[in-house]
Amino acid sequence: MKLVYDHKDEMVLFGINQIKKSLEAKGQFFVEQYNSRGVVLAPERGIVVQKLRTQKGESPEEEQAFRLSRQGELIRIEGADSRGLMYGCLEYAERLARGAELADEEEIYRKPALRLRGIKFNLPYAPFDSGDPFTLNEETCMDIDFWKAYIDMLALNRYNCLSLWSEHPYDLMVVSPKFRAANPYSDSEINQNIRFFREMFRYAASRGIDIYLFTWNIRLTPEVARGLGLPEAVGDFGNMFDNLIHRVGYPLNRFRGESELIRDYIREMVLQLLLTYPELKGLGTSASEWMDGNGYEREKWIVQTYVEAIKQSGREIPFIHRTNMQNAGKEIKEMVQTQFDSNQFYISWKYSNAHCYSHPEPQFERLWDAWEGIELEKTNILYTVRNDDVFTHRWGDPEYVRAYIKGMIKPYVKGFYWGADGYLWGNDFQHVEHGHKTWKYDFERHIFQFQLWGRLSYDPETCDDVWVHLLKSQYGPVHAPLFLEGLRSASSVIPAVNRLFWIDYDFQWHAESCLSEVSGFKTILDFVNAAPMPGVGVMSISEYARAEHEGSMEKGFEAFRETPADIVKLLQDAAEQTERVASKLSKELGELCCSHAACTLHDLFGYVEMSRYYACKFKASLELNRFKLNKHTQHKDEAVALLEQAAIHWERLGHYWSLHNKPYFMARVKRTFGYPYYLEDVRADIELARRFGI
Repeated sequence: MKLVYDHKDEMVLFGINQIKKSLEAKGQFFVEQYNSRGVVLAPERGIVVQKLRTQKGESPEEEQAFRLSRQGELIRIEGADSRGLMYGCLEYAERLARGAELADEEEIYRKPALRLRGIKFNLPYAPFDSGDPFTLNEETCMDIDFWKAYIDMLALNRYNCLSLWSEHPYDLMVVSPKFRAANPYSDSEINQNIRFFREMFRYAASRGIDIYLFTWNIRLTPEVARGLGLPEAVGDFGNMFDNLIHRVGYPLNRFRGESELIRDYIREMVLQLLLTYPELKGLGTSASEWMDGNGYEREKWIVQTYVEAIKQSGREIPFIHRTNMQNAGKEIKEMVQTQFDSNQFYISWKYSNAHCYSHPEPQFERLWDAWEGIELEKTNILYTVRNDDVFTHRWGDPEYVRAYIKGMIKPYVKGFYWGADGYLWGNDFQHVEHGHKTWKYDFERHIFQFQLWGRLSYDPETCDDVWVHLLKSQYGPVHAPLFLEGLRSASSVIPAVNRLFWIDYDFQWHAESCLSEVSGFKTILDFVNAAPMPGVGVMSISEYARAEHEGSMEKGFEAFRETPADIVKLLQDAAEQTERVASKLSKELGELCCSHAACTLHDLFGYVEMSRYYACKFKASLELNRFKLNKHTQHKDEAVALLEQAAIHWERLGHYWSLHNKPYFMARVKRTFGYPYYLEDVRADIELARRFGI
């Protein structure tokens, strides 16, 4: 077999290497013919990779598209651009590996459902918040081997964007003679850092991954403030939630925004970033946190720093304006959007706030009038998709992600990036270093989650055969379908909990741990007064109890798609189904119960107990609501019995967790993660129920 391709195209070369692996695994021999001049005379048999002949003015949606076709023994892989060719090669390599070869005269065509498919990666350098996920990844994120492995994974799963987030990345990445004293690193350290990031950015470009850099606008560090001749306090932001100092009205925020020196420094640093890293695709920031003043004052600052630096650089790059803590508004439209070509300006919106694992069609755009004053037909929108829900247990539900992706496909939406504010999937610092651990990086442990979001945002119709094939590398050909079934049912737990117990932001609520920075462990009293996810038709626990009490059940349900009884049944069914699959796998695996299989089994059994814990707690909160309305003590007695059972499930959950995990200090919740640490809090719920209403 002959392989004909352009060996000078690094994206094509990456795709071809995957085809070679598949051919070698099948024992097929091949020879290579390099072609860098376009169209070639095709051999009678083999694989030809070449760009499509496109007409001038063809629709830009054809970018990243590919066509596979077979005529006899000849396979053609055609693409409109290098990314399309790479994706075509990756598709064909996987078809070879899973035995889904093209039939004679068969042709398939694919193009991306969403143009930008990205990752939100909070860097551990001047991170948005402090905690073990960041402090334990500082070395990892300065290791080029980590980034090469991570970027390869992104490319294989059809991502094309890696957004890097830091409150103040400048002193690590660039230097300017104008502000040399503001950079605490030595010349040799600065040069080493620049070489590192250049290598990383170039490697990403070779895999079709665009690098974007996001900041929180005006953030400094104490070292930088001192180097600028300012008091260190100007760069000391402390705990961002102490006295809400990141909000408008804090005096230091006003000083930072009005300081000509700070404005000049930020503008110069952004300029140096653009000049130092030609591979840097774009920039993003917001006009909210750490800033003071009205909307026009804050947008003026953005124009005088970021926008002016982009103009001075002479580069035409995308600029992404985030809308956290503000709506898009006329200030953005009038002051910033007009500074850019329509194809180079994006507005970013938190699509599900901090909880993408809740409902696949969140309604916050509508509920919060997100686009008031914005002409959507003339505006590019990117969604920020936040998973600040699941950091420990594996997650993987193709149907949920497919529905979520399809919900994002709107005329004005150009793409998304997903990730967390309080976590990064770098070094696997949670898992104990013994037994079944055979991987190094956290993204390897959670690879299925990455595969789902990347592949389904390129092709939402990706079939189950693909997921089974991908899972075979971890679980083997016999048991991969069962693991897929188990992960599906287990992964419905967290979304169900979030729909019935909703709090907007990650520091307020982390469902996997039942923890909050604001109040610590969420007690039964919190659940009695729980509000459901807004806008998606979920009936609250108190509304359900009142409808019962008033005898208006049928009428009360008319406006709702899901009731607390539905959620409880879903949790109970998920626990039963997951337990059935996990028990069957546990019996069948035998000596094959090792590595990812053994680890995932612990996760599945953990989900069983988590699901039953929350089902008991929701039912107990319903009983206490009934008691509030009719004062019948049997409801309190039933709540106590349910919470006693909940404590047993929590203890079992802690058992499965402790078999292979160790505690860590969470960044956003500011608590130590580890179920046994909160067993006394769980048991305290029992006494709270006994004393309820006294």
